[in-house]
Amino acid sequence: MQISEFFYSLQGEGKRSGYPSFFIRTNYCNLRCLFSSGNRCDTPYTSWTSIDSENLGELSVDMILDEYKKYNCYDIVITGGEPTLYPEDLYNLCKEIKSRGNNFITLETNGTHYGKYNEFIDLVSLSPKLKSSSPFNTKYLDMHESARINPDVLKTYNDSHNHGHFDVQWKFVITGKEDISEILELQKEIGFKNSDVYLMPEGITPEELSAKREMISGFCKEYKFNYTDRLQVLIWGNKRGT
Repeated sequence: MQISEFFYSLQGEGKRSGYPSFFIRTNYCNLRCLFSSGNRCDTPYTSWTSIDSENLGELSVDMILDEYKKYNCYDIVITGGEPTLYPEDLYNLCKEIKSRGNNFITLETNGTHYGKYNEFIDLVSLSPKLKSSSPFNTKYLDMHESARINPDVLKTYNDSHNHGHFDVQWKFVITGKEDISEILELQKEIGFKNSDVYLMPEGITPEELSAKREMISGFCKEYKFNYTDRLQVLIWGNKRGT
């Protein structure tokens, strides 16, 4: 499995916001988000520039678990990049984590792939990419647009959640009102619940998050969605290891 970094921090987003967590960040992504603000993915070293001297490279499951053992931590977050690009390694990693103790595993994914690894996941944090993430005027536009929403996979996640296989949150990055219309259309097609939806401001600085916070809070009140901020950005800034 290609690993970008490990770190021990607080979960900054969604249902388990504030929980001390050990993060396993995989490298590479099948999408290329570029928002209207000019911000790329908040971890461009795992997607836009995946060859980075600070990335850890190819690591075995045992090597990953050796790093995790350094921390007495209940929550494990597997994020990216896009971790589901490594289905076999991800399955083996999650299976081994569960065999070694009663840990809580969160999988953060863009929702474009589904695999056997989900039988070991406690919370799937789905973040489907909306049209506002499309990298217009770049060579990546067609690739991103064709892959960013996979309705069949999203329906599988929703059905599995409804059958009690894992908890789920639908976390959407919001740039403006047009994003809400797209979420409502997707909700109509997929059937996910308002109580599982989290709206999060797009931005990689405290100032950018603050500028959208009141608008997005209003959307949450109007549509009965949940609000989530980005604690890691507010506390440490947008940098590695947070």
